[in-house]
Amino acid sequence: MRLDYGAATHVGLRRRENQDRHVARSDLFAVADGVGSHRGGGTAAGIAAEILAEAERVESLDQLIALVGTVNEAILEAAKDDPRLFETSTTLCVLAHVGRSRLAACNVGDSRLYALYRGGLSQVSVDHTISENLRRDGIISAAEAVEHVDRHTLTRAVGLEPRVYVDGWELAAVGGTRFLLCSDGLSNEVPEPEIAEILRFADDPSDAASRLVQRAVRPGRGRDNATAVVVEVAGDPELDPSRPGQLVLGFHPAVAA
Repeated sequence: MRLDYGAATHVGLRRRENQDRHVARSDLFAVADGVGSHRGGGTAAGIAAEILAEAERVESLDQLIALVGTVNEAILEAAKDDPRLFETSTTLCVLAHVGRSRLAACNVGDSRLYALYRGGLSQVSVDHTISENLRRDGIISAAEAVEHVDRHTLTRAVGLEPRVYVDGWELAAVGGTRFLLCSDGLSNEVPEPEIAEILRFADDPSDAASRLVQRAVRPGRGRDNATAVVVEVAGDPELDPSRPGQLVLGFHPAVAA
């Protein structure tokens, strides 16, 4: 099995600074979207990207969640030495190859992980926002959540508290699947049918990432930084015979790191 990948990012049409950061290496991929002050958000996201880019190979979901905990500690430690980083943090969405036929993913915040699996697009990750909590509890509809006043208000972020709660997934590495990790500057600007179309028909992951970001920042959109990392599973992996055809093999919500 091999993972092919590509990445793209853009500051957008209304921002002066790009506070998104991403990681794209052969076995680990991530998108971090800084939250907080003009300087601090980008710094928090940068700390996350640096730690993930230099980390040793991850071999399990537990190790991946622990790595998010390391990022959380590093951001908090940096804030002790620089008051400008007070209450700054970052979202974080990570995908890692942890075995011959297995992937692991985790998420904090509203950067997203999508999967184009057997032709259909699904959102794997769960947004940690007030509006999503209300939708999940049945208080508002999915349509209302899209326009809700608190749709961008995070309930979790990396670097705010001594412990961070992380959602994690165990995934099958199914040949032909394309994954998208993206910041909300992309998912808020590009409707899911357009995301699916680009992922389905782009020549390769690099082409897909570039086209997705271009779509997010075209005139009339581009209100925020936009980042995409596209990962394609190449080859024919050995699937778990007890759960053939499944992409999501396990979901572990709100694990403390």
